[in-house]
Amino acid sequence: MAATVQPLPIKPLDTLEERRIAVDSSLGSTLAEGVPPSPAGIALAERYASGEITFEEYGTSVRALYGI
Repeated sequence: MAATVQPLPIKPLDTLEERRIAVDSSLGSTLAEGVPPSPAGIALAERYASGEITFEEYGTSVRALYGI
C-alpha cells in the first residue's frame, strides 16, 4: 500500500522581516539550483516582501504568471 503524502499547511508570514527572509531564501534556493526566476516572478516576490500584496494575492499572481 502506497503512503499518502499530505501537504504541510502554509501559514502567511506576519511581519515584513519574516517575508523578506522567506523571499530571500526562496530566491537564493532557486538560483543555487540553477533555475533563475523570471523578472516578473522577482517583481511579485518583492511586492509580497514589501507588504504591497497579501500572501493570497501573491499565490494567485504566481499561479497566473506560470499558468498553474
